[in-house]
Amino acid sequence: MALSQEQINAILEGTGTYDGDGDELSAPEHDFFMAFSGIAMESGSVAVSQALGKTVTVSHPEVSASNGADLKQELGGSQILIKTGYNTDREYESLLLIKDYDVAVIFDILMGKDGRNPDLEIGDLQISAIGEVMNQLVGAAATALSKEFEIKVAMIPPDSQPLLPEGNLPPAYQSGALLQVHYQLVIEGVLDSEIYEVRTLESARQLYRTLTGQVSPAATAPPPGPIAQAAAPPKQAAQAMPQPAVRTAEFAPLAPALSAAGGHNIDRVMDIPLRVTVELGATRLKVKNVLDLSKGSIVELDKLA
Repeated sequence: MALSQEQINAILEGTGTYDGDGDELSAPEHDFFMAFSGIAMESGSVAVSQALGKTVTVSHPEVSASNGADLKQELGGSQILIKTGYNTDREYESLLLIKDYDVAVIFDILMGKDGRNPDLEIGDLQISAIGEVMNQLVGAAATALSKEFEIKVAMIPPDSQPLLPEGNLPPAYQSGALLQVHYQLVIEGVLDSEIYEVRTLESARQLYRTLTGQVSPAATAPPPGPIAQAAAPPKQAAQAMPQPAVRTAEFAPLAPALSAAGGHNIDRVMDIPLRVTVELGATRLKVKNVLDLSKGSIVELDKLA
């Protein structure tokens, strides 16, 4: 159910003082997160639609208090977990939980297919791809929330990974009360599924108080301590350090060349970052650069092992 601007304003103006307690949501908290979730996902849906080239809606939020055991039972099946959230005066982490099958469908669409018969094997490429899609969603949501609440809201960059073995949530979410939001995920003509968003109830209440003005973001920041005068490093020692020779990475052309149709499809995931690890160190390459690697290619490492 979409909330009108008048309803949103009424919720924000009627929150009064904080009255939540224990493991249950107060009525103002519930109404606030209904409005908050609707604003965030309405903008996020537009961003994902643009990324996939199909109409995507993440809607109908259902807000409730829960716990790790109940949520684990409710989820069922394999899930991909995306750690993300928002940053105002501090970081307010949340988890997005998406079914493996839905990730496979989204990846299939990113590859230029129709999503109706996806490859169900989930690997690093699929996990990286859903992380990039969620980056678009959460980034757009943060922008919308900034405008609505007139406070700087930044995105915590998404970190995607499979759910822990046996469906367990990360340790911070296994005990204690949680705030969960259940959304309907619809990709037009392809998928009708669901997404869960989860926060610890403590973090959710801190976010609630900050965005409703009950806690000033500036007031929660610790005062700066005295700045110690750091001793200047010896110049001679710095000059004596040998400077490693650095060469720009050169990528040999891939043979045979991709067809026009294949190139169009693979372009959709060219900018997804992949982690490449070798014995001497590590670096981070885009998919298009990985595909260009061949015998004799030179890769510049970020740091030595």
